[in-house]
Amino acid sequence: MSKHGMIKAVDTHFEYEDGTIFYPFGTTIYAFAHQTAELIEQTFESLKNSPFNKVRMCVFPKDYTYNKNEPEFYPFKKKEDSSDIWDVDSPCDDFWNHLESIIARLDDMEIQCDLILFHPYDRWGFSRLSKEDDLKYLQLCIDKLGHLDNIWWSLANEYDLLLSGKSLEHWYEIEEYLASHDNRHHLISNHNCFIPWDTSRPNITHGSYQTKRFPDVAGLVRKFGKPIMVDECCYEGNIPDFWGSISGEEMTARFWQVMVSGAYCTHGETFLDDNDILWWSKGGQLKGTSPARIAFLKEIVKELPGPIMPPKGGIPYFSELSADERKEMEKDPVFVSFMSAIDNMTPENRHMHFYAEHCYSGHCKNDSAIINYYYLRCCAKDTLNLPSDKKYNVEVIDTWNMTREVIAKNVSGKVTIDLPGHPYMAVIAKEV
Repeated sequence: MSKHGMIKAVDTHFEYEDGTIFYPFGTTIYAFAHQTAELIEQTFESLKNSPFNKVRMCVFPKDYTYNKNEPEFYPFKKKEDSSDIWDVDSPCDDFWNHLESIIARLDDMEIQCDLILFHPYDRWGFSRLSKEDDLKYLQLCIDKLGHLDNIWWSLANEYDLLLSGKSLEHWYEIEEYLASHDNRHHLISNHNCFIPWDTSRPNITHGSYQTKRFPDVAGLVRKFGKPIMVDECCYEGNIPDFWGSISGEEMTARFWQVMVSGAYCTHGETFLDDNDILWWSKGGQLKGTSPARIAFLKEIVKELPGPIMPPKGGIPYFSELSADERKEMEKDPVFVSFMSAIDNMTPENRHMHFYAEHCYSGHCKNDSAIINYYYLRCCAKDTLNLPSDKKYNVEVIDTWNMTREVIAKNVSGKVTIDLPGHPYMAVIAKEV
C-alpha cells in the first residue's frame, strides 16, 4: 500500500490522502509490462535512479514502429470455437498477475501508474471489442487492479484515433462505467491526439493533454480549475519523426514552461537503438540529457511554499495595470496607439501575437513565491514587480547548467535584477 494513501485532485494540484502534496514528474513507457523479464528489471533499475514518480503504460500490448515484439501473455484466452476472437469472459490469470506485480512494484517505489485502458496501436483486436466486451473488460480491470493505491485510470492513449469504431457516446459510457463502478474512486482522465477530451466533465479528475501549445497551458488551468497534465509534449530523441526528435534542452524547457504555468509535464525518450529498445515504448535505459535537469527542477518545486498557480491572464503587461496606472499611461500617445492597434486586431491575430511573445510566469498562494521562466530570451536585466507589502529573496537559476544563486535579499516592489544573457534562465522570488 502507498505510504501516503491514494492521490486525489484538489483544486489545480494533487494530494495524497494524508494531505501530502504530490508533484507528478511523469515518464512514458507504453509497453512496459509486455517486455522480457530482463528488460523489465533494467527498466525498474533505471526508474530507481530517475526523478520520475508517474509512469504512463498500457494494459494491452502495442503494435507500432520500434515495437513489434509479441508479449508473453495476453489478457484473455481465445474463444474455444475460434482462434481469432478473444473471450473476455476467460481472463488469463498469468497476464493479470504479471501486470499487478509490476504496478505493485511501482507502488513500492512510490511511483504512480497512469494505466492506459485503450489505444489504437493494435494488431490483435483489443481495440475492436464489442461495446459489451469493453465494459466487461473495464470491470475486470477494476476487479483485478482496483485495490492498488497507485492506479490512475487513463481511458485511452489518443482516444480520438479510435472514434471510427468507438463513438463519442460510447466513450462517455466507458467513462461513466469506470467512475460509477470503481468504489475507490481512482483518478480518471482521457488523452487525445487531435481533439482534447472535455476536462470539465464531472467524472474527469484532471486533464491529460497531447499539445505543443505551451502558452495556452495556463489558460487550461484557469478554465477548468483542475490539475492539468501535459502527458505528451514530444520526446527527447533522434528518430526521424518530428514528435520523437527534440533536444534535451527543449524537453527540459517544456517541463519548465508547463510547470511555471501551474500544470504538470510528462517526459519520454526515443533514441534509435539497434535492438529497437526505445524508452518511450519498452523502457530499458535512460539515455537523454533531460532527466538530470528534470530532477533539478523537481527539487526546486519541492522547496516552494506550495503548488504553482498560473498568472491571472489577459494581455501581457497591460492587463496587470491598475486603473490609476492605466490613466497615467494614457497620457502617453504611444501607449494609446498600442492599445488602439491591439483593440483593432482580430481575436485570432491577437492570440497568435501574444502567443509568440508569451512570458512564462506563475506564483504560489498569496504570492509567497513568484516565478519567471525566460526560455529562449537572453535578458541581461529584468524588472520584477513584487508586492510592496512583502519581503523577498530573489534567486537566479540556470535551468540547463543546474546552478542557483541568490542575488537579492529582503526586497520588495519594483526590483531590477541582473541576468547572464543566456537562454533557459529562471528567477524565483520567495517571501522571507
